[in-house]
Amino acid sequence: MRRGWIRRSWAAVTGTGTAASVALALLVMACAFVAVALPRASLGYRTQVLQRIFRSASSSQTSVLADASITSLGNNFLTTAQLISAHSQLLAGLRGDDLPLAPAAQQWTGMSTGSTQFAVTGEPADKTMAPPQLELIYRGELNSNARLVAGTLPSQATLNGASGTSGTVQVAVSQATAARFRLRVGSRIRAASDVLVVTGIVRPLGAASSFWTVDPAAAVPQLTYPGLNSAPYLGVGAFVGPAELTALQSFLDTRPLQGVWSFPLELGHINADQAAGLQRALASVAYLTAASSVSVGFSASAGESSTFQISLISGLGTMLQPFVTTDDAVQRALSLLFVSLAVIAAVVVLLGARLVGEHRRGEFTLMRARGASLRQAAAIALRGGAAVVLPAAAVAVAAAVLATPGPASRLSAWLAGLIVAAALAGPPLLTAWWHRTPRDAASAAAVTTAGIRRRAAAARRWIFDAALVAGAVGGLILLRDQGLPPPGSIDLFTSAAPVLAAIPIALLVMRVYPVALRQLTRLARRRRGVVLVVGFARGSAAVQAAVLPAFALVLAFAVLAFAATARNAVTRADVAASWQATGADAIVTAPAVGPGISPAAQRLIAAVPGVRRYAAVAVTTGTSSQGQSLPVIFVDPRQYAALTAATPVPAFPAAALARPHAVSGGPAAPVPVLISPGARALLKARDQLSVAGHQLQIRAAGTLAGIAGASAGSQFVVLPRWALGRQVPPATVIAIAGPRLDTAALTRTARRAVPGAQTALRSSVLASISSAPLPHGGFVTFAQGIAAAAAFSMLILLLTLVLGTRSRELTLARLTTMGLRPAQSRWVTAVETMPAIAAAAVGGSACALVLVPLVGSAVDLAAFTGVPVDVPLHADAVIIVVAAAGLLLLAGLTLALQGRLARGRGVTRALRVDE
Repeated sequence: MRRGWIRRSWAAVTGTGTAASVALALLVMACAFVAVALPRASLGYRTQVLQRIFRSASSSQTSVLADASITSLGNNFLTTAQLISAHSQLLAGLRGDDLPLAPAAQQWTGMSTGSTQFAVTGEPADKTMAPPQLELIYRGELNSNARLVAGTLPSQATLNGASGTSGTVQVAVSQATAARFRLRVGSRIRAASDVLVVTGIVRPLGAASSFWTVDPAAAVPQLTYPGLNSAPYLGVGAFVGPAELTALQSFLDTRPLQGVWSFPLELGHINADQAAGLQRALASVAYLTAASSVSVGFSASAGESSTFQISLISGLGTMLQPFVTTDDAVQRALSLLFVSLAVIAAVVVLLGARLVGEHRRGEFTLMRARGASLRQAAAIALRGGAAVVLPAAAVAVAAAVLATPGPASRLSAWLAGLIVAAALAGPPLLTAWWHRTPRDAASAAAVTTAGIRRRAAAARRWIFDAALVAGAVGGLILLRDQGLPPPGSIDLFTSAAPVLAAIPIALLVMRVYPVALRQLTRLARRRRGVVLVVGFARGSAAVQAAVLPAFALVLAFAVLAFAATARNAVTRADVAASWQATGADAIVTAPAVGPGISPAAQRLIAAVPGVRRYAAVAVTTGTSSQGQSLPVIFVDPRQYAALTAATPVPAFPAAALARPHAVSGGPAAPVPVLISPGARALLKARDQLSVAGHQLQIRAAGTLAGIAGASAGSQFVVLPRWALGRQVPPATVIAIAGPRLDTAALTRTARRAVPGAQTALRSSVLASISSAPLPHGGFVTFAQGIAAAAAFSMLILLLTLVLGTRSRELTLARLTTMGLRPAQSRWVTAVETMPAIAAAAVGGSACALVLVPLVGSAVDLAAFTGVPVDVPLHADAVIIVVAAAGLLLLAGLTLALQGRLARGRGVTRALRVDE
């Protein structure tokens, strides 16, 4: 009974389109899942990288620190109430600037002095280092950040003399400080003319919090080296109580005095989309209104100041800058993919809605014939669509959220909303369009009106096409002029660049395709047989219905080609970056202290299996005529040129370092050298260089961007080994080329031949570049986008064929009764559908070729490598051809499957379809 009631209720809602409604629900589920899951997955792994950065930062870096020099206040002493008042004013200002502040329990207020020498009464001085230095610290929140393990917290200070310039101060010290200096409760510390009495020993709570890390000496004595010729000393801190705050500012000779307020940031809920806004806020934290809105109420005497300047700083902004830069570039590329896939998904659900409308067309025709209004029919269609679309969308969103745990993505919400809106609007709009009532007119006027209507319809179509093309061109121009929006922002218009590029091309294809099809039909009529005539005729009749599928296929093809091209470009960029970082397949570097790499060691390394070429490099330091020091690299030009010839790196200009011809009796010719771009400011075109005890006259013979032994972008000069002959410094680096290098054997041999040597492998550098979390996640997302575009293409082909199934099977069944053979039936279906798919493939290829140069300037693929390399985004003809062939193959397989299903149903059933 219950199952029958559910079936009747479902049929009452979906009408005659029960099976089509189920198909629409499945399409909505698949498309909404992709639209939600891909952006959420992208945001999730980006946020994981960001949170890893937050966890690696110290608590002082993840806090906003307010610092004020209060030395200039003279005899105006700040009280605890005034410090708390300043804290409240700073807090209000920072909240007004929308910084994610941690709860008030984690914030603190304090004051500290400069350092002064001290000694512990009764304890011998440490003769191995300079006298220790002591600073006094006040923290208003000491009770909540430390646990008292002995004695009591300080509570009073005693001033001696009328001037109040000396006295006794109670202090508390940490366990580490007490252990190092043998302090206990009651110990006395003498600092200048003042005495400190230890009343308590505390243990830090939350030692990683900013309370203890802003001034590390408060928790643990810090060893400090003041200079090369000065003995080191230990710096420690001691806490005073609130009652001693005035004494802290008055009688101890420990100027300067600093007021400190700490506001830790709550970063656990910050996602990658919010990182750019946080970085901008932190970069301008010094200019926030909070710093200028603080006032304390006291009056100043003559010649004394009544104000102090507060500065706000945070070290987190600098740490965020590399992440924001890389994330921005990665998201610029991925946003094009996400929005385009969502538009394709919206077209897919529109085709599903059209399938529902086709199956309910007879039902709504009968309703209209019985007097139902167009509004009532549309409302019924909307109700039936909503009954299947909304639950399906809810299931898809829930599944996507479960599959991609992490923060919510605004972009995924927008894209899912686009798909649901398309699925809901499709059935009622199609119903209203199909079942509108034509106007009655006289027969004579009807002919004239029909002609006028045809011309008006053609004019409207051209105007509509022109408006679409103008909007698409305008969006592409806007994209090239302004670029994509900053990270964290959503601009669906510019992010839909592939869609904008596909619009004019799809319109051109759909306007040219009918003309070409009519010409093919005329040619087919001259041949015997019905296959071509029937196939082309059916294709011409389905032109208008194929506009939407053709656009979707063009866009899906372009997205697939763009994602594959970008993925290949990233792979090439990773390889180029690895070569730029190493300059060879392997680099063996001798330790800084030692004999270098001897000729015998070079021969052992050269004998390792897989070594094709090697070059020895000697790295030392030289001095220019202006007294500037810079690295000097000695190479054998021919040997190094042979090495670079076996690698993809730029060729080494060995000819530029050739030995000049000596002129008999004349002065020695200057030594030709290669200079890095960064060293141009240190050396002239003709200069003197002091290296290895020799004064050489040099001549700049060219520029070299990189070489083994020098980091990319550094300053260096390259000299030929013949410049010093036998007195050339020993080799310190050996560069090796060999695509099939036995890296394990090389590492073992290098360690045995050159003890302490370090071996850097290009393969390891490439693995580290390609596996960097943020770029690797974007690389994987490109692969997911390719798979999604291919799946959408298959769905579009399947829906296109299913939409024409009834009329196609009826036509073929009638022709079969007149003697059409099964093979001819298959050819009719192929001739009907394959030209449209081929046209879509041609349009998609054109769109892919146009799309890459259009969006190339807005996409920086160098961010995927983490190394500043030139990564041009060029259209890959091989990928486009393979994608086109795959699309046609997929269409052929779909046609074969449909033909097999049609044969299984038989001719009789097909002829009874319209009864």
